[in-house]
Amino acid sequence: MLPVFAEIIKKVPERNYGIDGLEVHVDHTSTGTVYFVSAEKEVVFPEHAHAAQWTIVVSGECRFTAEGKTCIYKKGDTYFIPAGLRHQITLCAGYSEVDYVDDPND
Repeated sequence: MLPVFAEIIKKVPERNYGIDGLEVHVDHTSTGTVYFVSAEKEVVFPEHAHAAQWTIVVSGECRFTAEGKTCIYKKGDTYFIPAGLRHQITLCAGYSEVDYVDDPND
């Protein structure tokens, strides 16, 4: 997978979530965690919360729901999730993003 990311990203360790069609490469810094995410198929993540997160959408679109409001984010959009905010997200087929999570052990 990873057609939108440079070949160098394949060197970043992959994390297997056991979800068909989802590819996630994860690297840790001393202050946070960087994710490179690609969804070949639609992937639905149930409601959850975590440390603060900043995301940039690289391709496709996703549906993000928090506090009863749903937003659609598309290529070039960025969004911020405050620490502890319960949210649900659906990645549409062909979606990819880069995330920074404010937790080096995420």
